[in-house]
Amino acid sequence: MSERKNFDYIADMKTFALIGVILGHCLLFYAGNPYFPETADFTAKGAVWISVFTDATLISSFVFCSGFLFANSIKQRDRSILKFFTGRSKRLLVTYYLYGALWVVPLYTFFNIKCFGRPENAGYLTGYKYMLLGCFSDHLWFLWLLFWVSLLFILIKPLLTKKLLPLTFVIAVAAGLTVQLFLADFPYFKLSQTGPYFVCYFLGIATFHFAEKAEKLPTALLFALAAAFFAGSMFQHKASQTHFLLVWLCDICGIYTGFCALMALGRFEVFGKLRASKLWQYTQAHSMHMFLFNCPYVYLYFRILYPLIGQYAVLCVLANFIITMLSLYITVWVRDKVKASFKELTAKNAEE
Repeated sequence: MSERKNFDYIADMKTFALIGVILGHCLLFYAGNPYFPETADFTAKGAVWISVFTDATLISSFVFCSGFLFANSIKQRDRSILKFFTGRSKRLLVTYYLYGALWVVPLYTFFNIKCFGRPENAGYLTGYKYMLLGCFSDHLWFLWLLFWVSLLFILIKPLLTKKLLPLTFVIAVAAGLTVQLFLADFPYFKLSQTGPYFVCYFLGIATFHFAEKAEKLPTALLFALAAAFFAGSMFQHKASQTHFLLVWLCDICGIYTGFCALMALGRFEVFGKLRASKLWQYTQAHSMHMFLFNCPYVYLYFRILYPLIGQYAVLCVLANFIITMLSLYITVWVRDKVKASFKELTAKNAEE
């Protein structure tokens, strides 16, 4: 394995996953999702089918990338379990409570946005209570998911070697089954939603150990594998009506659809130009921050757009996505400016 710290196809995969989730949120108004807060008066077949693929691909792909990069970080600069735990807690839990307190609860309460885990017409105190307990989180549930999954692998870090991958796989499956079978109704801190993602994180770690061999596969074979995995991922809707292990399998197919496709596409000059563009580099560097702000914009713009062009599902989804993305770029840019100004002010006060 080379000593490089960055894997372009993994960075691309993370970015596409997060931006894809934002597009997926725009689609869900027309997909008839029972957990989505506000929906159109009809469903669009295209939105339903695309949402099947996004459900089987995006979140699981990001968790996969996190596992891959976790294995890479151990190889590059291993740290103690305590330091890994402290770092993950600051990055995930502090972020959850910061954005929950300053962004999610105020906006959802002021505009009375419906949300899974938030009691209908809840006030500010109730909203903060349920947010603190990890019940009302909307898109921020993803931070709790990453925390729980990464916590397991931080605790078993000494076992994360190539030789012990079979043992690690057994532990990951056991953790997922424990959640799925015994904690499915646990209402707090999104622990109940972590089931398949222990396996997704493990697959990222395992794939890291074999990445050098994967990079040598012919481009045509990578595209063929991507097509095969894509076909497998599209069975998730049927799988969800049969057995959860089949849903897990569809998630795995969704992961390797993107992995194989992006590894192959990265070999083309046209894709290289996209990757080198300033817009893509900015998006890649800030995609997680954009994700943390996204859902309120999606909901509020839908309220505006639906009465005007809601009968045209494709147009409404695209308009919502474009306006939301522009809003997110602006919001993150303002956030960075405020953060830089605050650091500058703090430094001046320290000097005085």
